[in-house]
Amino acid sequence: MKNQIQHSPLVRRIITWGLIVGYTLILPSAILIYRRLESVIGQEATGKIPFYGVIIIGIAYTVYGFLKNRNFTHLLYLIPGAIIAYIIIRYEPNPNKHIHIPEYVLMAWLLYAALSKDYQGKGILILIFICGSLLGVVDEIEQGLHPKRFYGWSDMAVNSSSTLIGIFTLMGLTKRKLGDWGWRRHLREFRALIGLILYGVVGAVFMCIHLFDVQAQEMFWGVYPLWILVWNLLFLLGTLVAAGLEVNKQRSQQLSEIESENALRQTAQLWTYLPLAILFFIHFLVVYAGISGTSFR
Repeated sequence: MKNQIQHSPLVRRIITWGLIVGYTLILPSAILIYRRLESVIGQEATGKIPFYGVIIIGIAYTVYGFLKNRNFTHLLYLIPGAIIAYIIIRYEPNPNKHIHIPEYVLMAWLLYAALSKDYQGKGILILIFICGSLLGVVDEIEQGLHPKRFYGWSDMAVNSSSTLIGIFTLMGLTKRKLGDWGWRRHLREFRALIGLILYGVVGAVFMCIHLFDVQAQEMFWGVYPLWILVWNLLFLLGTLVAAGLEVNKQRSQQLSEIESENALRQTAQLWTYLPLAILFFIHFLVVYAGISGTSFR
């Protein structure tokens, strides 16, 4: 029994992060369900499903928040979320893009469920927004590789905005984290990883821009700049080397006797490991597209 208790936190982490990985990978296939519904109930009725989904989420949020807090103060956080949702629905003409709203509200909730188990101090919602936005880029690149989906910058903006809606809902339901920003002093231990993250972000920006040329000309080689491909490969190699060095450092490092400091260092790890892992997958997808010859749409 004692051994089961000791291992249960690890099992919960595996399940929650596994859900996020699986959810990210299947998001591009959601269009298949959407298209099927169009063929059954029609395009107009199907296009209203995301709107009704947002309404249902809002009602469930209202009821759950009241049962939890015994008041309606959490509804104040629905106001900015509703404004963002209205702007998306109002100015995005394609109704099947609106499904990204509930998708990335759920993504924010999943990220909170995973991060809150190990995160100490303030800033968790900022990290959720960063990771949700990066996963939105992953989603778009996956869509470019999907035979029935298309890569687009507007979807990235919708994904990030919808993640922000999810964050507002979390603010209304969760208690503020105790502690301060003390975990930031441990970031100096990860200077190399932070530099690698910045390198990966800059490369991802150039990459995303030039993927529109690949999309327009329907070919990768001769269109996608070789220098960016080299950038992608160097980032992948650098991340693998850094991961190996970090594993060795973790094995050889004596853990501090102060438990609170270990918890703060773990938070600093989350701020470096997670963005780096997502950026790794972003760069990997593009390299895979070039090497495999997969059509990018």
